Amino acid sequence: MTDGAGRPARTRPVLIGGAEMGEIDEAAQRLGLTEDALMESAGAAVTEVALAELVRLEEGVRGPGGPLVAAPLVSILCGPGNNGGDGFVVARRLSATGRRVLAVLVGDAGRLHGGAAGHNWNVLQAMAASGALELFVAPTPDLLLQLRERIATATLLVDALLGSGASGPLREPISTAVDLVNAIRSHARADGRPCSVLAVDTPTRIDLTGGQASDPVVSADVTVTFHRAKAGFALDAAARRLAGRYLVAPIGIPLEAEAGIVPDDGAWPPARITEVLWGEPEHDHDAPDHVEPARPGEGIGAGPGIE
Repeated sequence: MTDGAGRPARTRPVLIGGAEMGEIDEAAQRLGLTEDALMESAGAAVTEVALAELVRLEEGVRGPGGPLVAAPLVSILCGPGNNGGDGFVVARRLSATGRRVLAVLVGDAGRLHGGAAGHNWNVLQAMAASGALELFVAPTPDLLLQLRERIATATLLVDALLGSGASGPLREPISTAVDLVNAIRSHARADGRPCSVLAVDTPTRIDLTGGQASDPVVSADVTVTFHRAKAGFALDAAARRLAGRYLVAPIGIPLEAEAGIVPDDGAWPPARITEVLWGEPEHDHDAPDHVEPARPGEGIGAGPGIE
């Protein structure tokens, strides 16, 4: 594996799309990094950001016996794929720190047989049976809406519904879940109550390559993506607004996994959770409007910002 300490400087921004990220994931697994390890690292990074958000949002007034309000609730809405599996890890890790957690599988639990997501789902079920957290399954919009009042008390909403592998129009019950997240966030703010939405990898559902948004689409306050920034957010200003603060987290993928996928002359992936501060695309005004960048994100003034 390449030693990061001796790397020469690179300055050219490298922004990958959903297909490239999928290829890098597969290459990392061929190099020996398991799907379970990738999911655990992704969930750990999101948990770190979630804990920071909770500190920022928590009621600061304390009485003689402690805080004057109930401890904040984290509601985690998880889809039936690997993005949802990341959410299962977040639920487990937040619960292990003593946080109040309510996790909802928005879909059919029967789709979770095997794989890293299935393994983490089994662990979460055991934790729920012991009373460590609340866990619900909502395979239909009606069942999800029955949980609306409970989910709506959350101070932090985690969107782990759909990630980089999703495509096409939103289907139910995911579409209703997206509407619910947005409504809870808007209502809390109108009521003067702290509430933040944290998106895992991408707000559901913004295309990582081109930035196109589904209808409906989650409006997030902070987004944690993995390994490298994604081109869709650099290319589309509306996608950037929907993502909120945009953080890139390393998940242990070695540089060798990028061979033949990421150009050698580009910037290195971040070594720690890093906020990306987007610039505006640098257009060649003499070029035809239909000309595409030579590679994802080329000509975009984007790079690491606040760490």
